[in-house]
Order: sequence, then structure tokens, then C-alpha cells
Amino acid sequence: MNMPIPGGTAQGQEMALYADDGTLLSWRLFPNPGARVRLVLSHGNGLAMDGYQVFWRNLLADFEVVVFDFRGHGRSQAGAAAAHHWTQFEADLQALCDALAAQGDARPLVGVFHSLSAVTSLRHLDRYGPRWDALVLVDPPLSPPPGHAMESDHAHEVQLLAEAALRRRPAFDSPQQLADRFARVAVFGVWQAQACMDMAVGTLRQVAGGGVWQLRCAPEREALVYRNNHWPLAQQVLANCPFPVHLLAADATMPGSGLPARYALDLHQSSVIGYTSIAGTGHFLQLEQPQACVHAIAQFVRQAGLFASASYKA
Repeated sequence: MNMPIPGGTAQGQEMALYADDGTLLSWRLFPNPGARVRLVLSHGNGLAMDGYQVFWRNLLADFEVVVFDFRGHGRSQAGAAAAHHWTQFEADLQALCDALAAQGDARPLVGVFHSLSAVTSLRHLDRYGPRWDALVLVDPPLSPPPGHAMESDHAHEVQLLAEAALRRRPAFDSPQQLADRFARVAVFGVWQAQACMDMAVGTLRQVAGGGVWQLRCAPEREALVYRNNHWPLAQQVLANCPFPVHLLAADATMPGSGLPARYALDLHQSSVIGYTSIAGTGHFLQLEQPQACVHAIAQFVRQAGLFASASYKA
């Protein structure tokens, strides 16, 4: 069932969506009746869409925008620990697709998905079939197929990410403490200043009684998702995708560049998949160079002919 949550504002309508196991998921709609295309955006592992505001608020003038938090992230309920896995993420994305289709909007629907949500969108495509008119995959941490030169690198990287997540501090005295960490830790790249606080607020919840702020996505859940990110069908699904797909990637030429950026470049060079790299950025490119990411997305939508299209694949 899909319903508005009371208290929606002029800055967007807070919506509620019940997953198949009863977990309450949140998506936020930013209506734009004059826009020709609808964008659906989601986040990376352990993060929250409210933390990406420096990026997606720049899309509101030209698109109708939906931002979606997966279970255990942002505004959505955590759900049972046993259901915090990739297969359930696929089902939750399908529930969102059904809710959007029920609105009967004829405008093209484009998914813009970062990291965890990018991988989920391809797994969802393989399981449920086409539900989009196009996809933008933002620095997706995809599994290379068996025998690929980067196969062992991926296995090593997801293990390191899982171990790092388990070392993550689970609680803070204030959002400012976490924002300061986002601002100074080299792995996060050079975020826009406001993004540090936005992400801190979006990924923390205040414990009843005050004084302690806990991560909404528990470190052990974040680690489990990293550890289980092995899905060797990604390249095959991309090759057979029935609609346009674009890879929006970090800079693979930077020293110490991440595997998602390097594999995205490899996919582009070995296929006809569209590709844009944002110079000088890391995995969180939308928070580092939001305007450049917005420009790349708009250019892709334009080149795909979606501004002039009225088709909708329900």
C-alpha cells in the first residue's frame, strides 16, 4: 500500500510504502508537472538520500524527482536483521516501481542509482524485467565475471569494506561529530561542506532520552551487504539491457582510484555502454562535484531522446 505521510511540505511530499514483509519504506516525491521526465534516485550502502541534497536539489527545476531510502537506511524502517540482504532490496525496489506505476504517470522514468542501489537496480532488472526507460549507474561496485582480471580485486575490496564497516563507530554525541569525520577522512573525498552535515543528519537517529545519536544502518548490517556483494551476472545483464544505460563514474586515472571506477572504465572500453567520468572525484562524486554530475545526467537524458518521449514501461 502506498500513501502520503501527514506533514508533507512544499519542498516535497513524504510517502510511505509497505514492503512485502511489512517494513515501512520511505520515498519522497518532488512534484514538477511541467517536467518531461521523472527521475528516481537512491543511495549507497550505509547512507541516506537526505545526505545527497547538494546533488539532487539541482535536479528539481528540470525533472520530477523521487528519492528513495532502502530499508535500514535514512527515513525507512530497519526491518528484521534477517531481511537485510540483496534479494530483499530487489523486492523493495519492485514495490517502489509498482507504487510509481500505480500513479499512472506517462512520462519516461529514469533511475539514477549510486553504489548499492546501482547494483540492486541491475539485480532487479534481471529478476523482474524492465521497469525503467533508462538507467544511470553512479560508480557501481559491480562484480566482474569469472575469469576477469579484476575478479580477485573485487573479492578483496568487498572484504576490506566489510572489515572497515565493522570498525565503524556506531554512536555519536551529535551529528556534528560525524560531519567532522566526513570532512576529514581521506576515503570520503572532498565533499561539499553542506554535504557533510546533511549526510550526518540523514544517517543518524537520536536515541530516546537524547544525548546519543546512533547510525540508522547498523555497522554489522552494512558489513554484511558488502561481504555478500558477489553477483557475476552484472556484465551480462548490462550487455542485454533493453533500454539505455549510462555509467557515471569516479576518476579511474587518479592514484588509488577505487575498483568501481576502474571496472566502469573497463566496461565502457569493452562495450557500447555510455560512460562519463567526473575528473578528480572518488566514489562519492555526487557530493564532490554535484553540478558536473547533474550536467552529465541531463546530457544523457537528452541524448537518449527522453525529453521528447512519452512512453512509460509499467
